[in-house]
Amino acid sequence: MRDDKKNSEYFSDCIAVTKKARDERMPVAETFHRVESRPIMSAGMCKDAFQICVLQFSRGDALEEIRPNVWDWVKAKEIHSRIVGAIPPERKSEKIMYQRVTLDKVYDALTMMAFARALHFNLSEMQRLFGAIGYFGEDALIDEAARALGDAKRAVAEACKFPKVYDPLLEVWRSDPAERSAKLLAFSKIWKKKIKPIYWSDSLNGAEGAYFGYWCFDVALAAMALGIEDEKLRDNPYYPKDLVDAAREKKWLAQSCTSYRLAQDHGGLWGCSDA
Repeated sequence: MRDDKKNSEYFSDCIAVTKKARDERMPVAETFHRVESRPIMSAGMCKDAFQICVLQFSRGDALEEIRPNVWDWVKAKEIHSRIVGAIPPERKSEKIMYQRVTLDKVYDALTMMAFARALHFNLSEMQRLFGAIGYFGEDALIDEAARALGDAKRAVAEACKFPKVYDPLLEVWRSDPAERSAKLLAFSKIWKKKIKPIYWSDSLNGAEGAYFGYWCFDVALAAMALGIEDEKLRDNPYYPKDLVDAAREKKWLAQSCTSYRLAQDHGGLWGCSDA
């Protein structure tokens, strides 16, 4: 268990119910007989797919057990994008509504990039993730994160769509490396207050089954991608330190194995368990 606000049975029940809803929608969303209902059906499917990943993390599942559901989120987003793209001109306002960047879409994008980084997605996997996220050049925070994770040619927006929430975090990404740790720590301390406008911010006090976890994956992504020291963040109950540890584990191993090969080349005795 990573989240002690609810017990394991609660998270397991929520996962089962949400998976059932997602799995019923995914195979039929693009061919559902009521064409006008396809966008809202696929939007709900994306929301379910996202929440399953966070529910699993909250329950304490190993990251490798979450990986398939990250890909299900990617698939759901791809389906939703195709459905929205097919909305006819006479429903233009509806199409604009679904394509608009919203706060939860920014948070979801940063969260899934954090999972992808922790799961060590390769470049082609990352590129597929970026395509599923979309919003190229529309939100500075999404753009900065995607560039840092390998989308090198991505155009970067000048500002984030939700400055009252995310300007302090964007400042972390764009500040001098020496200032980043202090700035990220400062944002993490006000994160729960800043994220209040998002739909799930008070879900712990809402209807049974509404809560799926309060996690600052957006903060963790900055720590991972920018190599920010996070020792002072680790006492924050919202900070997903397991995700950051996973992101850094293989990086350390790769560096260690490189050191092993260099030592061998020069007659040294340095060892690596993965050699």
